[in-house]
Amino acid sequence: MSDNVVSRFFELGAKEDLDGAWECFADDGVWILPEGDGPGTTLNKQEIREHIEKMNELSHQITAQGLEGVFEKPVFLTGGEQAVVEWSLRKIGGDVIERGIDLFTLRDGKILVKDVFRKA
Repeated sequence: MSDNVVSRFFELGAKEDLDGAWECFADDGVWILPEGDGPGTTLNKQEIREHIEKMNELSHQITAQGLEGVFEKPVFLTGGEQAVVEWSLRKIGGDVIERGIDLFTLRDGKILVKDVFRKA
């Protein structure tokens, strides 16, 4: 397993280790969703755990529909304090349906902010 927290978050999520993925967040960490009132919806650490469960269920539904989520390797910025992950939702065969990026802000080996930017 990679020694960086962003890769670890995605690896644990893919293995359905939801508690492990959740533990990648700092105690004061937030996950900012692109949808919602204003500039999105901000989830706190406790809400993040429930959201990870919902994302896991959604992953199963997407797969059953013949789609796949593709997450690229993180690109680290600003001395390793931020990382960008490109992602896409694709039909099996490669046609892109949706794409976006996750911008991570890191602190002390944990995810402080996961800010999602999406293009449908």
